[in-house]
Amino acid sequence: MVATVREHRIGDVRWTIVRGPREAAFRELGAYAAADIATVLAGLPSWPVSARARRSPVRFRAVESASQVEHPDAYAELTALAEGAGVPFDDLLLANLRGDLGAGDGTGCTDLAWAGSPSLLGHNEDGAPVFDGIGRLLTLLIDGEPGVCVWWYPGFLPANTFTLTTHGLVWGIDSVSVAAPSPCAGRHFLARTAQRATSVAEAVSVLRSHASAGGFAYTMGQVGEPAVTVVEKAGHDTAVTTVASGLSWHTNHFRQLPPHLDVASEESLDRAEVCAHLAPTSPDAKWLVSTLTNAVHRNADGGDELMTLSTLVTDLGSGEVTLVPRGGAPLTARAADLAAGNAGAVG
Repeated sequence: MVATVREHRIGDVRWTIVRGPREAAFRELGAYAAADIATVLAGLPSWPVSARARRSPVRFRAVESASQVEHPDAYAELTALAEGAGVPFDDLLLANLRGDLGAGDGTGCTDLAWAGSPSLLGHNEDGAPVFDGIGRLLTLLIDGEPGVCVWWYPGFLPANTFTLTTHGLVWGIDSVSVAAPSPCAGRHFLARTAQRATSVAEAVSVLRSHASAGGFAYTMGQVGEPAVTVVEKAGHDTAVTTVASGLSWHTNHFRQLPPHLDVASEESLDRAEVCAHLAPTSPDAKWLVSTLTNAVHRNADGGDELMTLSTLVTDLGSGEVTLVPRGGAPLTARAADLAAGNAGAVG
C-alpha cells in the first residue's frame, strides 16, 4: 500500500508529514531522511551505549526482546525505518536504547507547567549538537491511529521529545539516567505506545502497566482540561502526581520515585534550583516561553554537552502552540492542526 512523505516549512522550522500504513510509512520516512540518519549514526561508535552493549550483549538482547514482545508495532516501525534508510537495524536499535542499558548518556530537557487559568505546558528539547539543523517537526498519520506530532531526531522512534495528538494530548519528556536499568522494554518503545491513548488517564494506565528499562518523566496535559499530570517511570516503578493549580517543573532526575533509582547530574540539579525559585502569580504563554528560552536554556558550553534545540509551549485552554526553534523566530499554530497535518491551516 502507498505511503507519502511531504515536506513543509513553518517559518524557520522544517515540518515533515507522513501518511499511510505503518511499515510503509516508516520505510518511506527512512528513505526520505536517510542522509540525516547517516549523520546521526556516524557518531554512534563513541556513544556510551555502544560500549555498554559490547560489554553486556545478553542485557542488550534482553531489552530488545522485551521491546519486540511488548511493543510490536513500535518495533516494526523501527525495523522499517532502518530498511528505508539502508542502515543496520542494530545501529538504530542502539541509538534508541540510550539510557536503557546504564547511566552515562547525556540527559536533557526541562518541563514547566502551570495549572490554572490558563493552564500551560512548556517543554525545552535539549539534545546533542549533531541534531542542530536536522531536527524537525514530524507528523505521523498512520492508518487507523490518532495523528501525532513530535520534535523528531532522525533515526529515532518519534516518541522521546514532546508529543501532540489529535485526541488533544500534550506532553513533554525529560530523560532520567537510571543507575541500574532492568532488562525491560526500551523507554522509547513504551513512549511510542502511549501516544495512542485517548486521554491522560489512559496514557497513565499504559505507563503503569508496562515496565521500562530506562527512565523518563512525562509532564502531561489535555487541551480543554485544566489539570497537569506528571508521571515518573523506571523499571516497574511508576509515580503519578496530579497538579490541580500552580507551577509544576521537572528536569533530569526523579522527584517522586526513590532517589537511589537515578543518577542526578549537577547540571540537572542546577536547572532544578532555578525552577524551584520561580514564583509566577498568573503566568501566560509569553512568560513561559521567556523563562524556557532564557533561565533554563542550554548552549553546549562550559562543559555542558547538550543544547536546547527547540521550545514548545501549549495553552491547554485555547489549544494554541508557540514553538521556538534554536536560532529561529517564534511561530504559533494550533495543536490540533499540527497533530492532524493540516498544512493549509498553519503558516
